[in-house]
Amino acid sequence: MDSKNWTNIVVLGFGFFLLFSAFQTTVFIQTLTISSYLSPNCNNESGGFGVLSDQKFADRVGYLSGAIIYMMVAIGNWVSVSIVAVVGAKWSLVVSGFLYVVYIACLIRPLVYTVFIGAFILGAGGGVLWTAQGQVLIQNSSKERMGTTSGIFWFMLQLSLVVGSIYLFTYFYLENGDKHKLDCFPHLQNNILFTILTFVAICGVVVLMFVTPKQKLSTGSSEGSLNTNTSGQTSIVLIRESSMQYHPIFQAIINAFKMLATKDMLLLCITFVYTGYELNFWSGVYGTIVGRTLAFPKYYVGLALLFIGLGEIAGGGLFGILGSYTNRWGRDYIVLLGFIFHMIVYLCVFFFFPEKSISGNIAKDDSHGALGIYGIMANPYVVMISAFLLGFGDACYNTQIYSLIGVMYPSDDKSAPAMALYKFFQSIAAMVGFFTSTILLLQWQLLILVLLGVVGTISFCIVEWEYFILEEHRNRTLTLSYEDPSSSAHYDVLPKTKTHVNVDSDENLSDSSTY
Repeated sequence: MDSKNWTNIVVLGFGFFLLFSAFQTTVFIQTLTISSYLSPNCNNESGGFGVLSDQKFADRVGYLSGAIIYMMVAIGNWVSVSIVAVVGAKWSLVVSGFLYVVYIACLIRPLVYTVFIGAFILGAGGGVLWTAQGQVLIQNSSKERMGTTSGIFWFMLQLSLVVGSIYLFTYFYLENGDKHKLDCFPHLQNNILFTILTFVAICGVVVLMFVTPKQKLSTGSSEGSLNTNTSGQTSIVLIRESSMQYHPIFQAIINAFKMLATKDMLLLCITFVYTGYELNFWSGVYGTIVGRTLAFPKYYVGLALLFIGLGEIAGGGLFGILGSYTNRWGRDYIVLLGFIFHMIVYLCVFFFFPEKSISGNIAKDDSHGALGIYGIMANPYVVMISAFLLGFGDACYNTQIYSLIGVMYPSDDKSAPAMALYKFFQSIAAMVGFFTSTILLLQWQLLILVLLGVVGTISFCIVEWEYFILEEHRNRTLTLSYEDPSSSAHYDVLPKTKTHVNVDSDENLSDSSTY
């Protein structure tokens, strides 16, 4: 990897840091701010412009907008492959990033129809943004450095969590004790805040304009095989995918469906589903159960999100540094570590949090979990340690998924469909998790997370083990072909067909095999 590759990785990460510093802060407080603007209880003049008469509906507008976003991201992922193929990764990043700006700007003065329209727009752009991001990351990463680059990007992205959580902690800490101010976000403060966040998001889009298009690094990206013909001469065969026979719009979608039919991608989809359901838990459920358990001060919501962000940053930074080693040792160890951390978190949440805290406020005297021990449940160390492990475990899964996709699908016509499938299943699971959070009690949410975590971890390990064995076999076989100093070879690359290039050899290798 040269300096230009590293520059693109840093620019991509910094652009996402700015964009998602604005967006993550918006997600954290949008339910409160939207409810304050639309609620009849927070407006002196009932029936004023934009004010709803139903308080319950006003409280749910923010949640409904989140569901719309996830739904549109899931649907848009199928179209995003074609858009990235036609427009290119760079301008796909810029245009879709601007759609995030539109949604944030809608909350400067939120109305029901503007919030929902903005959610549809953002969701459509979200699929394109993440598909293009995955392609840029893979294009600028060698096979050996894929773990490092994905870890660095993840580290820079998750720094955005810190910005939103610090604001929430500061606001709730200063206003704690005034119930009206906690329930009703000041309108003027809302206008100023989202104007600033809109400007920050615009800066992120401007940074993304400096991403330089670059061809995928060739290191480790060729597919090779060794064949032995009837005369005992060894043939080295390199196969390159044939050029697109369809229009790029349809070719990209066809590639995605073909990829989905493979065994490896089907197994990985189970892992994608778990990361989506778990995404809903840490971004929506965990902060909610902390905030609705009245034994905790309100500012614990911001503090919990801060520790989640620190866990994400620690995981991304650590795996970025150790990225080259994880490729050799195996990604399964890191995923298993994330699995253990998440199981610890789910156990602590089950023992120390009320089952109904997911759906409503829990009085201080009723604030006990399955253990029935209020003193342990209210311990802030349990909340913060669990939050950190939750974020660290999430980083374990996502960084290794990025890394595995990067080495398994290195070419441009494969990386975009792979990332689209990743975000599609993740978004579908997050959307389902969002809706089930309003129906199921906390213990059933945890049961679903445990079951998906077990199956998703096993499926990831199976794919990783098979890929590791295949790579070891391929490397040994290709090494044997060059051990004879007198042998010489050149590579003929043909579209769609195999070309055999004879190489003199004293040994007759095994029958033909393709890797």
